[in-house]
Amino acid sequence: MSCQPVVKLEKFPSIVFNSSVSFGEGDAVALNWQLQSDGVYTAEAGGKWKLEVTEKIYRSSFKVTAVLDKVQDKVVFKYFELPELAADHILPQTAFKGCSSYDLKKLEEETSIFGETVVSITRDGVTMQLSTPYQAGFPAEFTCTGVKCALKNISITSLAEYYGAVELEFPELTVRESSDGYALLEEYGNEISEPGKEFSDPVCGWNTWDYYRWTITEDEVLKNAEFIHRDPVLSKYVKRIIIDDGWQYCYGEWEPNHYFASGMDTLAGELRKMGFVPGLWIAPGIVEPHARIAQMDWDMLAKSRGGQPCLAYQCMKRYGFVLDPTTEKAQKFLEDTFRRFTDYGYGYFKIDFLKPVIQAFRHADPKCRRDDIVRLIIDSVRRGTGDRAEILGCGHVYSSGSKGLNACRIGADIHATWRNTKVNAPVVAARYWQNRKLWINDPDFAVCRAEHTSVDPDMHRLQPTYVYVAPNDQYLADKEFDLATFKENEPEVLLSVAIISGGVLNLSDKMTLLNEKGLELCRKTVSAEPGEAGVCLELFESELPWRFVQKFKSGVRLLAINWDDNEKKTFSFDLEKSGISKDMKATDFWSGKSVSHDGKLFEIELAPHSCQLIEFRG
Repeated sequence: MSCQPVVKLEKFPSIVFNSSVSFGEGDAVALNWQLQSDGVYTAEAGGKWKLEVTEKIYRSSFKVTAVLDKVQDKVVFKYFELPELAADHILPQTAFKGCSSYDLKKLEEETSIFGETVVSITRDGVTMQLSTPYQAGFPAEFTCTGVKCALKNISITSLAEYYGAVELEFPELTVRESSDGYALLEEYGNEISEPGKEFSDPVCGWNTWDYYRWTITEDEVLKNAEFIHRDPVLSKYVKRIIIDDGWQYCYGEWEPNHYFASGMDTLAGELRKMGFVPGLWIAPGIVEPHARIAQMDWDMLAKSRGGQPCLAYQCMKRYGFVLDPTTEKAQKFLEDTFRRFTDYGYGYFKIDFLKPVIQAFRHADPKCRRDDIVRLIIDSVRRGTGDRAEILGCGHVYSSGSKGLNACRIGADIHATWRNTKVNAPVVAARYWQNRKLWINDPDFAVCRAEHTSVDPDMHRLQPTYVYVAPNDQYLADKEFDLATFKENEPEVLLSVAIISGGVLNLSDKMTLLNEKGLELCRKTVSAEPGEAGVCLELFESELPWRFVQKFKSGVRLLAINWDDNEKKTFSFDLEKSGISKDMKATDFWSGKSVSHDGKLFEIELAPHSCQLIEFRG
């Protein structure tokens, strides 16, 4: 007699664990769980299945394993499906940079919602959290449709594809419930963090990418470095100069192009003479078609379903093969590459485009699980650097774990635009719990160039999205993509969000052409006292983060942002709840002016597209 397990909750309806499985492209087959002993269930479908249930106060965990009758190219396991659930808000976080937040009370049209690793659903002030561990092996996916005050067709599935073993262990699913959604996220972060991993305050840097992109040259790197070195404030705080994409011959052949004629070892030496730690961007798993590896060493490449090297990477209309890190040859290539550049003097590496590596299907070791592929890349890189360099994961697959990474990108590419600022701010809010538990969060660049902050005649010259214009296309206005469209007050919003993240601060403007206003913004940003990751007060209510509270050694910061395009807004803070007493001195961070308060209620009125960052000290 079947006996489906039930997730018992206090405020949310109980969830029936009505599991199913499909093989290949076949139809789903129900797993009719049979209770064997306390918390242990079994079922049969293409093999033997086992479910172990662990129940504690306000949480239940479900661990599923299987021993199949034969190896299957594709196994889709569904934990459960739920037709409908009333809810006010959902915060789905993914196993990749970026995430979205949904205020279901205001959601008028049906919207597809996707999440991985951890999803928070809130109703009447109570949050239900669904989570799976980082580095779980096979990815787990949450899908549903959001409509007005409800979620429909909810399901959680895990995919084991091209895994050459009959024994499968799916990610353990944990369901928690609490009136404190923040506590649930922080508890989850504690559980998946590495024991004993320590973090110092983030080091500020300057990176070539956002301004120069693929036009960077050795001369421009040195001009900006020399400018920072001579500036009495910037030189005190900016300690890294990072050469991003554009220095190399091609992906997979990591040698300098003709714009870096002196060689990367010489450049590292020049930067070190000025007191900087040189940093370097490398996409370790990507191999462009004209690289020698792609032409002659195809045995190092991951394969298609049919077993041939495949173009699994695509970005900005550039294509590439991906390395197979289960081969000793690929591991040695990565280890040797990073050891060479570390020997040159590079003490910081931004490793990018890690996700495409898992998009190929076949590997030399068929028993390597999908989420372990990226782990092998990072392990090889770390063997090459040893403890002589720090590593920033960019485009990292979070479910591959945090081991080996000092910092990690949490959001999409930022630019000096209001649109990008508005997209990335919710990510900074949602990912706060990762900072200094898994890694140092990297909110991407702290940029401020605009007509009122720069004297650059070429500021609008780069047009990166022309690559998407096809010969037969009519004029496409959206392909005229300007990387610098900030208006008055908007740079302060982006920079305030970067500061409130408590994470990495990397400038990325052409420093030599910022005017005094722009330089002062940069100086203030990098000289801000480092703090914890700021907590958004609307995290489980709103799509956008309007108010943040950030603790730092000397006090507390409050940040209010008006995202509205037209209307003024007033924001209130309960100072006592924020740990602020009436004796603390308040200063407007950007203007430096003193601000009065009574230690109880603090109100801020803001014009559209503006913010106020207040520091309370003492």
